[in-house]
Amino acid sequence: MKRILFTLACLALPITVVAAVAVPSYASTTVTELGDLSPLIAVATDTLGLVQKGDMSAAASRITDFESSWDANAAKLRALSSDKWGVIDDASDKAISAVRTSNPVPANAAAAVEALIASLENPSISTATKGTATAVADANGRPLPCEDLLAAVRSTIAATPPAAADQAKVDELQGKGIERCNADDDKRADDFFAQALALMGK
Repeated sequence: MKRILFTLACLALPITVVAAVAVPSYASTTVTELGDLSPLIAVATDTLGLVQKGDMSAAASRITDFESSWDANAAKLRALSSDKWGVIDDASDKAISAVRTSNPVPANAAAAVEALIASLENPSISTATKGTATAVADANGRPLPCEDLLAAVRSTIAATPPAAADQAKVDELQGKGIERCNADDDKRADDFFAQALALMGK
């Protein structure tokens, strides 16, 4: 009798059903402050492979793909972090110039593209290559007014126009310098203007 009562009591107890909860798994993605730059890294890596094979024509075409994608996203990336965008933009300018120059030196091109890849992977570091012009600063390390550097570029062009092979690059650097100068970014503007002056032997 006691066993029957115990069994009935157990049946009367509420039964709690615990449903299995599926725990979603998320893919681990490592991104920088600028977001996921892996598509750009892939294009730069393709370019490096072509340079290493000695196919400079194909490398020039591939680095142009990189340039188009980078420029298309410039405004968005710059808004996320102007400093980190600037590190990569400097490296990209050097890589594009080294690969697309009229008489590219594969070793120099490879080094510049490797520096570009490094900056994409870690835009917190500077990847300036040897021999590249740097921003002009005063004795205290402050950038000079970009208007002064722009005047120097314009007077140099007027006095001694750049070589035909350098004309497009000088125009590009001057344009980028003016853009940054208009944005009150003297440091970046000075860097572009200094590079233009260096191309003209100043």
